[in-house]
Amino acid sequence: MNKILSLALRLMWVSVWLTGCSSEATPVQIPSSQSATSTIQAATLTPSPTSTPIPTVSSTPQLLPISAEASAYLNAALDIMQENSLYRESIDWASLRKSVLESAQHAQTPEDTYGAIRYALVRLGDHHSFFMTPSESTQRGKLTTNDSPPPRGKFLLEKIGFIAIEGFRAFEGADYATTVQGLIRDIDAQHPCGWIVDLRENTGGNMGPMLAGIGPILGEGEMGAFIDSYGNKQIWSYQDGQAMVDGEPIEHVNGPAYQLKESSPPVAVLTGVNTASSGEIVAISFRGRPNTRSFGLYTAGLSTGNLGFPLSDGAVIVLTIVVDADRTGQTYGNRIYPDEIVEDVRKFTMLMDEAIPQPAIDWLMSQPACRGSK
Repeated sequence: MNKILSLALRLMWVSVWLTGCSSEATPVQIPSSQSATSTIQAATLTPSPTSTPIPTVSSTPQLLPISAEASAYLNAALDIMQENSLYRESIDWASLRKSVLESAQHAQTPEDTYGAIRYALVRLGDHHSFFMTPSESTQRGKLTTNDSPPPRGKFLLEKIGFIAIEGFRAFEGADYATTVQGLIRDIDAQHPCGWIVDLRENTGGNMGPMLAGIGPILGEGEMGAFIDSYGNKQIWSYQDGQAMVDGEPIEHVNGPAYQLKESSPPVAVLTGVNTASSGEIVAISFRGRPNTRSFGLYTAGLSTGNLGFPLSDGAVIVLTIVVDADRTGQTYGNRIYPDEIVEDVRKFTMLMDEAIPQPAIDWLMSQPACRGSK
């Protein structure tokens, strides 16, 4: 299990399908079994004792019981949930299976059970699990770096480095991580006294490229952990241009990794309601880092980890199996609140087209590294 999780956590499917994660599914609606019939009356020109009456024609749809194929498919999906779901120990599986199977009682094909599977995933209560059809899964696999918002880097007030990361959706992300480190290198050449890392629009995706890219600001070492329902941990970390889980690289930069000219600078992290899933992992990675403070609004509340389980027809159950924890051991699993809530628009300052919470600027400017800078 641990080996599978190490290899699969790099995917962290969430952000692209966030709408599917947050919307609640409903059971499949079963047609009513009304027996409306119509009878065609025979018309005869002359009475005849040998005339044959026309048979009655029924318009009642034939609702067949669930097929063996559909039943096996649906039960396989439920088995995956029962064996791996984060909250599996607290779920009444007999009751859940009964209601799910009832909602698919006339299914004839695997596709006919999709609604019931979505319903079951909602009933798990983790708010993060979701289902992808074969076509959705195929389309997800075709995403490239160009399908994600590019990172932004700026030098604000001639003192503060600014990096915005809005999530990364593709599987392969070495180029993205290299781009982020390139922005950091260019800004660092101007000798910033501190940094702002903007995660307010980071809807998640693949955690590896984002962690590998922002690594020079994060610093090296352990950043957080995934914890399953039995308390087993898998540590995520950054070292020498690589994002890792339990020491296994999940993404890296192309070429040599960049190192800041000044180690451990002060960092203000910005979060908001759109900071989700892997975006929350990046935010958690800064928790417990020295000289770091967070500002903005609480996050989306998807601070858990997902793993994809393929089904026989190419559909995928993306199931929540772990909860996120920071480097201090603090576990999350729901919304993450910043150190300082900033929601009043009057407390924001526009700098180079970026709306920055003024308290974040004030805090950076109060740090020793910035008080003595130009």
